[in-house]
Amino acid sequence: MGFAAAALILGKGNSMTVRHTWTLAAVAAMALSAAVPFGAAGQTQSTLRVAPETLSRVLDPHFTTSFTTRDLGYLIYDTLFAMNDKFEPQPQMVGSYTVSPDKLTYTFVLRPGLKWHDGQPVTAGDCVASIQRWASRDSIGQTLAKFMTSLEATDANTIKLVLREPYGLVLDSLGKIGAPVPFMMPERIAKTPGSEQVKEIIGSGPYKFRADLHEPGVKIVLEKFADYKPRSEPPNWASGAKIAKLDKVEMLGMPDAQTQVSALIRGEVDYLERVPADLLPLFDAKSGAKAEVVSKYGFQAIMRMNHLQPPFDNVKVRQAIAKAIDRSMYAAVVAGDPQFATDCAAIFGCGMPYESKDGIPARDVAGAKALLKEANVDMSKPLVMLHVANAPGIAALGNVTRQVLVDLGFKVDMVSMDFQTFATRRLNTGPVAQGGWNLAHTTNSVPDQGNPLSNPFLVASGPPAAAWGWPTDPKTDELRLKFATAPDEAARKAIATEIQVRAYEQVLYLPLSQFTTPSAWRNSLDGVLKSPVMLLYNIEKK
Repeated sequence: MGFAAAALILGKGNSMTVRHTWTLAAVAAMALSAAVPFGAAGQTQSTLRVAPETLSRVLDPHFTTSFTTRDLGYLIYDTLFAMNDKFEPQPQMVGSYTVSPDKLTYTFVLRPGLKWHDGQPVTAGDCVASIQRWASRDSIGQTLAKFMTSLEATDANTIKLVLREPYGLVLDSLGKIGAPVPFMMPERIAKTPGSEQVKEIIGSGPYKFRADLHEPGVKIVLEKFADYKPRSEPPNWASGAKIAKLDKVEMLGMPDAQTQVSALIRGEVDYLERVPADLLPLFDAKSGAKAEVVSKYGFQAIMRMNHLQPPFDNVKVRQAIAKAIDRSMYAAVVAGDPQFATDCAAIFGCGMPYESKDGIPARDVAGAKALLKEANVDMSKPLVMLHVANAPGIAALGNVTRQVLVDLGFKVDMVSMDFQTFATRRLNTGPVAQGGWNLAHTTNSVPDQGNPLSNPFLVASGPPAAAWGWPTDPKTDELRLKFATAPDEAARKAIATEIQVRAYEQVLYLPLSQFTTPSAWRNSLDGVLKSPVMLLYNIEKK
């Protein structure tokens, strides 16, 4: 079912109209009210106030895949390479580099004058330690590490990376745009084990973290770093010049989208990461703000089943769910308006280089029920679904899945929580009785999902290497390594298709739809960058 049918589903009955009208009226009233502004007192024209969808309490960018932490990282830290909008890694902290004729040795020379926020010079040793720590936490970093025989600082400004065999994605790995991003840190901080969060937030990026003003879950304050040296090239996605045109950036935690939109219209915040579609009519000529999609690729909606615990430790049960879902139902609700979503089922995203339709199972509810019968599933035990209540899109996915499961005969225990609680509980590998879970939903940037090595949900080596859900499938991991050593792009494309087929055979995870969500900002802002991640440098106030 396509967009037209999805729109009919979204508009059925009067309840949606009543809710939509009430929501708009409520936000309009909030915008006109004289409520105390969020952090508005004493602000100047040189402060950018941002309300992300959720405000992460985790600030370590290697430790989590949180979008807020990633986006914060792009302000605080820098990378050796950075991706442009053609998916080409460009030098960032690196001033020059060479590759040996046998393609086994990479030599990187840092740009001169780079400094950490504590005033110390950036050294090659810092970068070596940072790469090693990041690689311990990231799927594409783990693959890169498997090909390295050595990584060392040959002097204060030079990094030497040696491979055991040619690997064509070295620069792509070091320029990865999605979380966890290979951000550089001082060596003393980067020596922190990847299993532990760093205690200090010190980078070399355009803004520095103000620990003294930090209110976890409420406010994150950044201050312009006067000694930052931007590149000369124009900004393009994460590559090019990162210019701090404003003195401060504040990220503010707000309870819901309605509060965020009303604060934007009242001028209490300047930028919103995401705006639900049903609130878009508020952005009229009188609002002083506008809403616009800044990432044409958008996000992939995801269902992840727990492969360690029954019943989803049985592949037939996972296959049954894959046959039962109707993606048009997810596309109708995930963005709040079907015009912003499509029922894309491609593992690597639609519109991406490795998009494929191979291996995608047709919807077959009768076949799904037959698989469940064959698997002899105990339907008396309720499935525990982790339900992120404060992220509207993710919450909507859970509501659709619950009905799918009930229609198949399951009992469902939807455990509601905020995103921060979810980010912690989803790491529990134990049984339900010990705080574990059976299935959950999330979203991820399509460019992050778009490569067999960067897609975290395709790591299939079980815990601790695999992402939450913890699938184990040696064949998938073999195919990912085969992709890494492929001689050219045509070979990589063919292997990526094999990986998609295998991912659906094993149901490593389920793409439910692909969608975009508008961001919104005050009309006084200029220089907002188009990118699949929220980049807040380069912005100025008119």
